[in-house]
Amino acid sequence: MKIRKDIADMLRAGQSVSHTARVLKADAREVRRLRDLLGIPVHGPGPTPMTIEQSFRHRATQTDDGHLLWPSSDLRIVTVDGASLSAARYAFRQRYGRNPVGKVLPGCGTPRCVHPDHVEDQPMREALATQLAMIFGSAA
Repeated sequence: MKIRKDIADMLRAGQSVSHTARVLKADAREVRRLRDLLGIPVHGPGPTPMTIEQSFRHRATQTDDGHLLWPSSDLRIVTVDGASLSAARYAFRQRYGRNPVGKVLPGCGTPRCVHPDHVEDQPMREALATQLAMIFGSAA
């Protein structure tokens, strides 16, 4: 029977009973029974999910000139529970110990830089603009 061969092939390839049953639209009990009959070991658990810190350190790339670049324009870190958090906002919290106000941008001007020392929130940018205006006049 073709479905039994497909099930056996997927199980031998290392797929779990639940994944195999879902993909082949088969009864999980039948898939489990076939696995046991064929002597295929039980599928082990998947990889351990990373913490936000581990994911941040794993995905961000250090550059030779001191930046920490996020690999894509989507700055999202997906958490273990499926929520998401901006890598720039995470870096800001790590550096300043508070939640940012408004959008977090790289103050260094390097696109996708999430180095904790380089990120700024809205009040920081406004304070800098005020300081520059005081120093150089309103033309700054």
